Amino acid sequence: MRELLAGLVPGLPERAIGSIVARADGIPLYAVETVRMLITEGKLEETDGVYAPVGDLTSLAIPETLTALIAARLDGLDAVDRTLVLDAAVLGQSFAPAAVAAVAGSDEATLEPRLRALVRRELLSQEADPRSPERGQYAFVQGLIREVAYNTLARADRKTRHLAAARYFETLASDELAGALAGHYLAARENAADGPERDALAARARIALRAAAERAGALGAHDQAVAFLEQALPITTDPADRAAILEQAGEEAGVAGRHDTAEQHLRGALELRRRIGDRPAIAVTTAALGRVLNNDFRAAAALALLEPAAAELADLAGDAGVVAIGSQLARAYLVADDPRPAIERVDPVLEAAEHANLREILADALVTKGTALTNLDRVVEGLALVRAGQELAEAVGLSFTVLRAYNNRANAESDADPRRGFELAVAGLAASRRLGNRHASAMLLNIAAYTALRIGDWSWAMGELDAALAEDPEATDRLGIAVSALTLRAYRGEAVDALLDEVTRLVSAADASRQNELHWCIGTVAFATGRLVDARAAWRRSVEISPLVARWVLPFAARAALWTQDVAGARDDLAAFDAEPTHLATFEADRTTIRAGIAALEERGDALALYRGALRAWQDMGLEWDEALAGIDMATLLDPAEPDVRAAAERSREILIRLEAKPFIERLDAAMSGR
Repeated sequence: MRELLAGLVPGLPERAIGSIVARADGIPLYAVETVRMLITEGKLEETDGVYAPVGDLTSLAIPETLTALIAARLDGLDAVDRTLVLDAAVLGQSFAPAAVAAVAGSDEATLEPRLRALVRRELLSQEADPRSPERGQYAFVQGLIREVAYNTLARADRKTRHLAAARYFETLASDELAGALAGHYLAARENAADGPERDALAARARIALRAAAERAGALGAHDQAVAFLEQALPITTDPADRAAILEQAGEEAGVAGRHDTAEQHLRGALELRRRIGDRPAIAVTTAALGRVLNNDFRAAAALALLEPAAAELADLAGDAGVVAIGSQLARAYLVADDPRPAIERVDPVLEAAEHANLREILADALVTKGTALTNLDRVVEGLALVRAGQELAEAVGLSFTVLRAYNNRANAESDADPRRGFELAVAGLAASRRLGNRHASAMLLNIAAYTALRIGDWSWAMGELDAALAEDPEATDRLGIAVSALTLRAYRGEAVDALLDEVTRLVSAADASRQNELHWCIGTVAFATGRLVDARAAWRRSVEISPLVARWVLPFAARAALWTQDVAGARDDLAAFDAEPTHLATFEADRTTIRAGIAALEERGDALALYRGALRAWQDMGLEWDEALAGIDMATLLDPAEPDVRAAAERSREILIRLEAKPFIERLDAAMSGR
């Protein structure tokens, strides 16, 4: 078709070509008639035997001559066959014989010979592949034939046929057909006259659309679920029904990672709940909106919503919605990097949820408290609670909390046992993708990428991050992915200006709690390009903005100080790091590495022994990137001729070459050559 169009009209815009090819279904006549139409409309003109576009071809109408040709073919059928085609057109592009028999009010045995005759006339085709799940079904050979046939039906005839199709699908009692059932009820309503029948059809359509949304959500197709629910809104006038549909749409959009859409729908639902005055329902919707704001890392907005709501509805203590508000309020403090009030808020929630057997809230609250404890360096206790929350969530089928537990466990384990953390993150990532939860996927991918960077699986991490960015997630989720991608690409010496610009833009629109991520990126780019003083300044600024990141960022700041022989700066960074009350394996290895560098700059005799201990720790944990950086430390700060230094440098070079970390290969080579 493309070659045909290029021969007819050289220089035809790609958008016009795409439109023609998509609608033509491989029938050359369509292309020829479209070109004839454009000539008639003056949008093409002939020059030396070829046609060239001279008008706006961004949108194309179906050529009247082709429509008339198809209509003439249909008019040429006998009345019975023509009616059969019209019955089939109501069912869509493809259909089962039983379905068209139901619409026609006949039986399959009677219709099969006529359907086969329509196949011979090349109006229909039949799927004969024994491997196809649609074997035996019929389809129109071209979408335009079905469209022309459908458009010849009067509105009353369309309504009657759509109702017959809906009744047929209802008899099948299959959840898989919920979307098709909803579509027929909607179409029947659209073709019905105003009055009680139209209202009754709207009610049936709403029921079918909500069922279709539940089916789509259960299959992980959350965007499709939102689409079904949004179709139901224009045909819903009762405020309580609208609020329920908006709330369901908001929760589905939140799982799909569409935070703005989720907030919009939930705020609409909350406004209706308040107008109605249903206080228990207000509590439920408020908690749902708080969860969306927390997922979007908008802690300030979540607190502004939940704190007054908790006070307003305090007289409903014990109500499930009010307990849920308390759970999300505790989580909002956690998102705001303030774990102590999170624990204060979550303890009464745990008591109320357990006493009232609110197991879904109990599971989520256990994850919140466990995570808050790990942030306060009560890691063993915290992980035990997170695991308990995950087990309970799995028992009650609460997928969101299961994924949240995977995320928070992987985050904590990545510093205690990095390979275990990586395994948890990858397992959670697979589960989130099966469930269609884009937000959880983004969070778990960032943890997996962080640990993959440290264990030396950079190719896997870059492939996953690039694929995730290509899916165009919303700003909140995209920011974390972009930060991870920038870090890896900077370490490889690749151009990251576009990514840094994107991070800057995303951070400017994000909650203040994420401002530290921009300074992490600025420091990372400076570190990779050898601007060590700038790198340390940016990293220290990141810690000032968010003190909770100190344990991860200060070791990098100290390394930048060591490489510039700033022993005082390195001591300051180590002192701040030592103030962190954490003794997980990776942090202890970081401390040993920094102390070794300070000892080397002070020309103390224990420097080499400290470096040996640091290398052994990194190797035992399988953290190749940290091992390689320690090798660069040794080459930079100790005598390159020392056998231990030379051995560490050779091992570092092997790792860096495999990782394609070009800036660090150059730094290592310079250090070993005395430059």
